Amino acid sequence: MRRIIIGVLISMLVLSSGMGAFTSATTQKKSIDPEPIADYSHNVLGEFFTLTTCVPCKYSHTALKNIYAAGWHPFYYVTYVSDKNNNSNQRKNELNVYGSPTEVWDGGYKYNIGGSGETETEMEKFNISIIQCGARTVKDIDIDMDVEWLGAVNNHPEDGETGVPIEVVFNWTISEFRIDINVTNNEPSYYYNGHVHIQTTEVESEWWNDKFGFPYTFEFKSYAFNGDVPLNAGQTWSKTIYYDGCDHNDADNPPRYFDHIDEDNIQVIASVFNKNNSKYVDECIGVRIGENTDPKKFDVYFGDTNPPPKVISNGSAPKYDPPGNLNWTTTYYWKVDVWNNLGEFRPGKVWSFTTRGNDPPNEPINPNPYNGSTTAPINVNLSWFCNDPDGDDLTYDIYFEEFDPFDDPELVKSGHIGRSYDPSPLDTLDFDTKYEWQIVAWDEYGLNSTGEIWWFQTEPNYPPNPATNLRPKNGANGVPVNATLKWNGSDPNEGDTLRYDVYFGLYDPPTKQTTKQLEREYDPYEEDDMQLYETYYWKIGTWDKSGEYSETAVHSFKTGVNYEPTDPVINGPSEGGTGVKYDFKFVSTDPEDNLIKYTVEWGDGTTNQTTLVPNGTEVTLSHSWATKDTYTIRARATDEFGAHSDWKEHKIKIPRNKVIGQNNLILNWLSERFPYMFQMLKYLLEL
Repeated sequence: MRRIIIGVLISMLVLSSGMGAFTSATTQKKSIDPEPIADYSHNVLGEFFTLTTCVPCKYSHTALKNIYAAGWHPFYYVTYVSDKNNNSNQRKNELNVYGSPTEVWDGGYKYNIGGSGETETEMEKFNISIIQCGARTVKDIDIDMDVEWLGAVNNHPEDGETGVPIEVVFNWTISEFRIDINVTNNEPSYYYNGHVHIQTTEVESEWWNDKFGFPYTFEFKSYAFNGDVPLNAGQTWSKTIYYDGCDHNDADNPPRYFDHIDEDNIQVIASVFNKNNSKYVDECIGVRIGENTDPKKFDVYFGDTNPPPKVISNGSAPKYDPPGNLNWTTTYYWKVDVWNNLGEFRPGKVWSFTTRGNDPPNEPINPNPYNGSTTAPINVNLSWFCNDPDGDDLTYDIYFEEFDPFDDPELVKSGHIGRSYDPSPLDTLDFDTKYEWQIVAWDEYGLNSTGEIWWFQTEPNYPPNPATNLRPKNGANGVPVNATLKWNGSDPNEGDTLRYDVYFGLYDPPTKQTTKQLEREYDPYEEDDMQLYETYYWKIGTWDKSGEYSETAVHSFKTGVNYEPTDPVINGPSEGGTGVKYDFKFVSTDPEDNLIKYTVEWGDGTTNQTTLVPNGTEVTLSHSWATKDTYTIRARATDEFGAHSDWKEHKIKIPRNKVIGQNNLILNWLSERFPYMFQMLKYLLEL
């Protein structure tokens, strides 16, 4: 039954869309000339809700521009680009607007919902709505508003600021204006429960265009004021508001601030809503701040006397970079006079600031190795701590050499950045040797401080540890004839260099095959293989940098057939959702007790491979899938000699959700063209 209802509803939507086109074609023959009433009761407010993706909205926008430019009616309108400005989206929710385009007149007295796709048709219906609103009986409310663009503001350095860097670059903005507003209740005995919006709009939006590619007009940025204004009979509410685009943003994440606004392009619209009459508008007014006033020019005054001398005339950039650095600990004065394109002048106020002083860096401290250490490793990195009381960037001169009681250490690096240094980058230091070192810190202005001379002694040398973890392990059977011998090496002395002698053969004791090799593996026969079903003997000798030596016991193994590990067991969920990580466990056993690793294919083109783990060890891997589907997970176990099991499979279903995204093109179209019927469709589809 639900399917039948939905089918009928969609058919009605399609038919109504076609009928709308037909109606549009016929109404083009009608006159779009206004039929103004004799006396409008107030200035009408239009609120136009649009999306940057909305195609029909472009016709509504053009219709509004045409009517406003023709001056047919006393009205103002605000454009809300609700997909780009959360302030606009908030107003959209307040007025229960569901689709675009929608025009709301006088705070909700009239709604024009949806678009016809024809500019003339849109103009006709807007004319009707404006005339009907203009004929309303409203309360006798007056608005008087003056808007004045201010001069240079947001000055850096701030007035009275101290500790200013001597490389300072001055800057300022011209993004602030002052609003003086008076709202008067002229009713002789009526208590007026009012609410006032003062909205900043761009005459032509700098950011957003309609689908014709034209900038949206009177595009809403944010409120300068949004609050209740209750008025007794005959009472006037007055307020002065300072609006700075640098302080206001579109409430998105991250927010976009309106520091770009220009005097030429701002209209402030004030509206008074009657809370006792469905919040309908009783009066509104729009004030265009300045036309033909941009671009601005700047006269900049700067110096260490008050008043300061002029240093720039008719500058075009809102900044000034003094030549060279300023003096330390000096008070300076500056101001900016602003000229507009009409030759009108706004003098600036004199600001002052004081530059910072400069002290040398603090003395370097906290050496590592600590001063007097006798156990420093031979691969030690020198490090220290040093900072600057003024926060300046520091560089360092580094002095280092073997200890000489009759001489200071030599300079080995100047202008070093960072607080650590490798004294022997190509090798290591010598064992049981005394070294001395010193750090000189320099700030970026040429002041320095010198640390004390520190010393340390490297640790004595100890013999290397015997090699460990020999593979194949001692007594192993079934070792492949092409196996490679491997082992681990270590030394009690950090940073010591190790080399290895390899003893190998069919007899015990085995014979030496290599001397002092660096690699920790050995192929007994390179291109040939060992003999099948033979016992081999081997051991490893380890040398350190100073010639100390250690040796393992003789190990043995027997070659044979290497059987593959068992097919891995896969334990994990069989269903899940997108974007969620799920754990899967894999385990296999090897008949020769060899190490095992696992290769896992997740069915979405990605693969993981584990490191070698002991025989029978369970390994856990996690994975998530981005899209809905049924995926086949495949896993295979491989032993340390390359024998591998068959692939084992496990399926997981990532089901499709019932919810249909709002970015679906058809649903978006239905939402914009038929907002109220779309709510019914959403309910039936359980969206």
